Amino acid sequence: MSSKAQKTQKSDFEEIWKNPMKRPFLEKIVLNIGVGAGGEELERATTVLETITGRKAVKTMSKKNIKEFNLRIGRPIGTKVTVRGKEGEKLLKRLLIVTNNKILKKSFDNYGNFGFGIPEHISIPGIEYDTEIGIYGLDVCGKIVRPGMRVKNRRTKRSKISKHHYVSKLETQEFLNKKYNVSIVKKLDLEW
Repeated sequence: MSSKAQKTQKSDFEEIWKNPMKRPFLEKIVLNIGVGAGGEELERATTVLETITGRKAVKTMSKKNIKEFNLRIGRPIGTKVTVRGKEGEKLLKRLLIVTNNKILKKSFDNYGNFGFGIPEHISIPGIEYDTEIGIYGLDVCGKIVRPGMRVKNRRTKRSKISKHHYVSKLETQEFLNKKYNVSIVKKLDLEW
């Protein structure tokens, strides 16, 4: 796509976002640490997520039997936390500082989802190194939606959502650029 086409696309988003039902927002941020086994290491990963978010972490269970990795169905192998609303927006700003407000272009999909990884949790502002816990890497996944998307997932009277109501890849990138000053790059050059 040429730069002229991208500029017209961006101006189109401004026009679309004037309608309050088309204005996207951050629905949730999910932080995930995959440990691969239960026990003490999983407990330490859980405390890492709880100190980052201030919320209670949930253990994720194995869904398959894999003999080589000593996995059985129903065993805990990881931990995750979901943060929504204003707390999610504040947390996303803190987490983007680690990547210098840059996200890879290939980290977006056509449904408003994006993700990035943090190699060491101690690089997040406000988190200090603890010798008992160690250093963990984590995945950060976010979801950008429009008002009315709850209709698809609610318990009663579910309904389908038309394709044009989903947030596209370009629109997600433009939203993150406007709201969180995120630049979209092809390759990350992190400076330490």
